[in-house]
Amino acid sequence: MKINDYKTKNILYLNHTAKWSGGEIALFRSLSAINKQTLSPNIFLAEDGILADKMRSIGVNTEVLVLGEKAIELRKDQLDKKTVLNMESLIEYIKYSIMLSKRMSDMKTDLVHCNSLKSDIYGGIAGRISRIPVIWHVRDHISHPYLPKKIVSVFKKLAKILPSGIITNSESTLNCLFGNSYMKNKSRVIYDGLTNEELNSLPRNAFCSWNEIPKIGILGRIVEWKGQHVFLDAAEILLQRGVVAKYQVIGASLFGEDGYESIIVSKAEKLKSSVEFLGFRSDVKNILQNLDILVHCSILPEPFGQVIIEGMAEGLPVIATNAGGVKEIITHNVDGILSPLGDEIALANDLENLLAQPGYASKLGQKAYFKIREKFTAENSARAIESFYHELL
Repeated sequence: MKINDYKTKNILYLNHTAKWSGGEIALFRSLSAINKQTLSPNIFLAEDGILADKMRSIGVNTEVLVLGEKAIELRKDQLDKKTVLNMESLIEYIKYSIMLSKRMSDMKTDLVHCNSLKSDIYGGIAGRISRIPVIWHVRDHISHPYLPKKIVSVFKKLAKILPSGIITNSESTLNCLFGNSYMKNKSRVIYDGLTNEELNSLPRNAFCSWNEIPKIGILGRIVEWKGQHVFLDAAEILLQRGVVAKYQVIGASLFGEDGYESIIVSKAEKLKSSVEFLGFRSDVKNILQNLDILVHCSILPEPFGQVIIEGMAEGLPVIATNAGGVKEIITHNVDGILSPLGDEIALANDLENLLAQPGYASKLGQKAYFKIREKFTAENSARAIESFYHELL
């Protein structure tokens, strides 16, 4: 049976935060390409924010159902502390799940799609209460040290009980969650992708020229595991070697992680005028088009790497860590460079080599530009998600 043979299905998306961060951006891109003739998308957010406005702008019915502040602001590094696992927090989640189950039933929801770890839990419970199938869209490596060991164990057990199906953003994320478990049978790997609007651009400088002083950037949320300190350490090594370049740190801290940002700002003082901190920027495309090289240097395996596909889509040569889902995006020395995890010396060497070979850098960027348009599009993501929905339904 073809997808078009089905009546319109009422899909409810859940996300605990309305901040404009990785998983939220990925969901927005997919829903911008979802087929609204066969699916009616609705989203409940547990707080108000930029994501609510973004979703409304693409025709997604959006409602804010506020979750208690203590529950929503709970950070993953607090999850195994007994002081957090108190009756008050537990009651908040149970009440929220019960309320959700009633709303889901009232609006005749056909399927629930949870897009964040917290929404996985309350959405999964609500789905069980209301007997509505639930999909977990897992975008994080469910492993230590990204999450506390106890939480990893509990989440993996719940993943076998609460959802009817699971989507992951990479094979790496799926393997981390289930290994060789039979649960893979009810799971799908669906890569995130960019929208047609984002892909509707010519390659940067036709792949052929550097800025007068090459600009090297790292883009993303400022948090320790993203490795901005490794980037700055590599920049310091290159400065000591006499390599002339400008370094840009683009992004800001979120979710109470300001302390690390202060540390890397202090670290950058050694580099003086060679480093710029641009903060959070909404004009990411413009920023990327003014770079010569994009660096990704997470110190933990990245589940996927949206920043990487954004840079590749602009025809930039990308150097990224050789771990996690990144290896499913970049083919080493073909459309990018894979560098060892957490190794500032190796990163400095890779950067120096690339700066010395602009022709090679150009070829990497060109291959990357066309690869993203073939494999990592929001249209591809949306069609795969739709197919999985109809399988489950």
